[in-house]
Amino acid sequence: MKQNTLLYPFVILVLLMLGSAHLNAQISISGVITDADSGDPLIGANVLVVGTANGTIADINGAYVLVVSDTARQLRFSYTGYADQTIDIGGKTVIDIALTSGETLEEVVVVGYGRQSKAKLTSAVSTVDEETLKKLPVANVSNGLEGLAAGLFVRQGSGEPGFSGSSFEVRNFGNALVIVDGSPGNIDELAPNEIESITVLKDAAAASVYGVQGGNGVVLVTTRRGTMGKPKLSYDNQFTFTSFTSYPDFLNFAQRATVLNEGLLNAGQAPFYTEDEVETFRSGSDPINYPDTDWKALMFNDYGFQQRHNLNLNGGSEKVRYFVSASFLDQGSNYTKDVLGYQQFNLRSNINANITDNLILDFKLSGRRRLNEAPAYSAFNIFRELSRALPTDLAYYPDGTPARPSFSPNHILEGIRDFNAGYYRARNNNIDTKLSLQWDVNQVPGLSIKSYGSLVYNTNFAKEWGKSYELYTLNRQTGEYDAFTASPEGSFSETVLTQSTNFNNHYVVQQSINYDQQFGQHSVSALLLGELQNNSGQNFFGRRQDFQSTLIDQLFAGSNENKDANGGEYRENRLGLVGRLSYDYKAKYLIESSFRYDGSSRFAPGREWGFFPSVSAGWRLSEEGFFDGARGVIQNLKLRASVGTAGNDGTGAYQWLSGFVYDGFFAINETAIPTINNTALANEALTWETITTYDVGFDAAFLDNSLTVSFDYFYRDRTDVLAFASGSVPSTLGVGLAAQNLHAYSNEGFEVSLNYNKKVNRDLTLGAMLNFSRARETAVFIDEAFFEDPFMRQNLTVTGGYTNLRRGYISDGLFQTQEEINQSPIQDGNENNSLQPGDVKYVDLNGDNIIDVRDQRVFGDGDKPALNYSLNLSASYKNFDCSVLLTGAAGYDIYIDGEAQSPLRNGFNGYTYQMDYWTPENTDAAYPRITDGGFNDNNYRYSDFWMRDGRHIRLRNVNLSYSIPKLLLERLRGFDEVRLFVTGHNLLVLKNFDEEFDPQMQSSVGWYYPQLRSFTCGINLTL
Repeated sequence: MKQNTLLYPFVILVLLMLGSAHLNAQISISGVITDADSGDPLIGANVLVVGTANGTIADINGAYVLVVSDTARQLRFSYTGYADQTIDIGGKTVIDIALTSGETLEEVVVVGYGRQSKAKLTSAVSTVDEETLKKLPVANVSNGLEGLAAGLFVRQGSGEPGFSGSSFEVRNFGNALVIVDGSPGNIDELAPNEIESITVLKDAAAASVYGVQGGNGVVLVTTRRGTMGKPKLSYDNQFTFTSFTSYPDFLNFAQRATVLNEGLLNAGQAPFYTEDEVETFRSGSDPINYPDTDWKALMFNDYGFQQRHNLNLNGGSEKVRYFVSASFLDQGSNYTKDVLGYQQFNLRSNINANITDNLILDFKLSGRRRLNEAPAYSAFNIFRELSRALPTDLAYYPDGTPARPSFSPNHILEGIRDFNAGYYRARNNNIDTKLSLQWDVNQVPGLSIKSYGSLVYNTNFAKEWGKSYELYTLNRQTGEYDAFTASPEGSFSETVLTQSTNFNNHYVVQQSINYDQQFGQHSVSALLLGELQNNSGQNFFGRRQDFQSTLIDQLFAGSNENKDANGGEYRENRLGLVGRLSYDYKAKYLIESSFRYDGSSRFAPGREWGFFPSVSAGWRLSEEGFFDGARGVIQNLKLRASVGTAGNDGTGAYQWLSGFVYDGFFAINETAIPTINNTALANEALTWETITTYDVGFDAAFLDNSLTVSFDYFYRDRTDVLAFASGSVPSTLGVGLAAQNLHAYSNEGFEVSLNYNKKVNRDLTLGAMLNFSRARETAVFIDEAFFEDPFMRQNLTVTGGYTNLRRGYISDGLFQTQEEINQSPIQDGNENNSLQPGDVKYVDLNGDNIIDVRDQRVFGDGDKPALNYSLNLSASYKNFDCSVLLTGAAGYDIYIDGEAQSPLRNGFNGYTYQMDYWTPENTDAAYPRITDGGFNDNNYRYSDFWMRDGRHIRLRNVNLSYSIPKLLLERLRGFDEVRLFVTGHNLLVLKNFDEEFDPQMQSSVGWYYPQLRSFTCGINLTL
């Protein structure tokens, strides 16, 4: 495909724009903007000519003066916390306006490739505003989105600095497309103070204009713009103290000795520890030979520290408006050693300029630098080794010499101190440039032409340096220390260095024509847009080991033996044509249709194009004459419905071609020669996955618009889903298969949002927002192995049931007596002779008196929450503001495995919660009896015994702030606003299981950096 097709219109348009400017007659409009309830002037309220960037702000008396073209038709008045109002000019030169607080239908929201009045929306959309985002006390914006928008499912799996971002899905559809100022981006690369609004496009009518990438929903992020008026300089800071939300303690010596002796007794063996040894451990009289080490306390502090600073400058005139921002984030860890940290630097400059009366330039330039530093051991490895560390191992001898532990040659604590085992360092630099020119064609009212270009350039550099270090064992005969060299994790060499570099370019070019005009009581809006996307990059990797000195951590200093290097390049293109047509009559009968015609280089010639249309309609019943009698109860009622399609090309590129790949090496004359192998069989018929979404809903307002309600029901079909036929095709085929248009899924659910905002009096405002969402996916068809046994086919087949479910045995508690074991079906393959009271009992599903693979079935709710809910309560009294956010999830489960199931597993330690194990005195235990070595084939089968209900409620945010009164600020001279605040984030989790893990944990064994509870204080200053 030609990559420069859309560049020619871009250049021609610029020439036309510059040559078409002409002068129009101008008029002056003035007035006063006040609060509708109190009559107070609204200082700094915005006035804007609709369809242009021409505007001004109100002065200290709420007064404004604005010079406009005689072709201007409407003025839009807006102020933070108040509903926007749009007024027809109609030849008037004086327009006074009283704004009401809260949300109304006049609010304008960001939608795909434009903005639209909320009154005329016919699709499912949720928004998060600027004021909410500025209060987020989080390192990653994604972590703060939970509970703020109905239908947005957010999940944070880790609190590790630099890797703590959340995954989020729209309606559980899969990873959503994130658009930042018109092109794909990453929300966690932005600082909260850079963002003006976030809009979630949930149904196909809203998201289908993004075609191939928008099938799973779209999250639109709009950064802040300059406003007219004197320059305003604001400084915000946040100082945050963090601690783990929940993570279990490990067994101390007394607990470990108890379970170890118990396991040996259950196996008919003698205890390992004598009473005298136990007493010596407890007394601490011989700390060298009988230690009781608390490894968790040695590894972690009670609190970590992080900080964020942000400096913003905005202002401008009628001709030029600017927003400039700089921010710095420094995120420390909870390790006792200062070896894990993340820093992020953000710079942004957004400029809007009226080059002429009808030619508007929008230029955005931003840069980011991200720095990761971590020990050579990853968080996964650190927590894995921590769970296995024995309290009977010594950490340090009395003179500070690091001891060699028995549990692993890698002493994690000593390995991370001063980067003794090496380090991991990553540097990411990002430059993001966006430029658009909009020409309002005055000769055709309502017609505008826009050219847009975006270029994002990323560089990533990572360096992993692993080196050996010394651990020691005290030789009791000589009194000297015997040294032991601990090698880097996963290496047989004492030194190893790996470096990688990759570059990525992503550019987007758009050319669009937009028409928006009103004819009496008829309104018409149309959009035609062409878009080209190109994504390309290169990567390089190098590795050496056996360095002569650990002082030189550079590749040139490594050995020429066993060195490695690799690299590659990739490129892909997408080309799309977008069309949208909207019509409404009296803003009462609404209809909108759109299409996206997409081409992708991932498919074979002749199959690279897909056409994806959508249509939506709305009816504002509250505008009908017959509704007059109900308007005292319901101020607004709108019904909506939509159906639309989208595509997906989410598969490896060029699977329609057969070829070869380099695959390993073969030794010829002692020389390693690279070999080649065939790629998978080609599939020239490979084409688009098609996603069709249906949505019906309504929006309503009650109590004089103080209470708004939105409801949506949706159903989604995915057909021709790209997948590999791994279930039905035998492994003996001998060659790999390309992806096929094979699977089919459906999603169904609903969501409801209630928002209450009431200004009780001049001083008191109350608010509440309740969101509730449900979404589940069903496997209409999955390629899977066919079970000959009808019972197994019924219980283990995924097709026809919910996805993400588990398959295994069904438990029936624990055996309590030998008699119960003797009377039960055979479940150990040995007449139950290996079973004892306290072992897990399983259900004989098929009734053949034998527990085997034929007694497995699908169980649980899956590992993705089907239900998400949140409650946000807020109140403001005079200069005080307070808010509390509760979030929760249900309809899913987690599974605990490995070391999280039992102490002594693989000979290592355990968690304290595991002490509730079965004994003849503790028959109502949560866990099976202790077994020698911590493992038992019967007890640790994959079964629902180890499944836990994941439902939970989380106290997500508590925010309290105080704004210095205006009268006091006048004495301070120069300050427009001073706000002090304290915030608690992720404070409490109420869950339905006893294990001390977070219900959003990302590891079934517990080997992860826990989520963080944080306490933040800060100040916002505006000059």
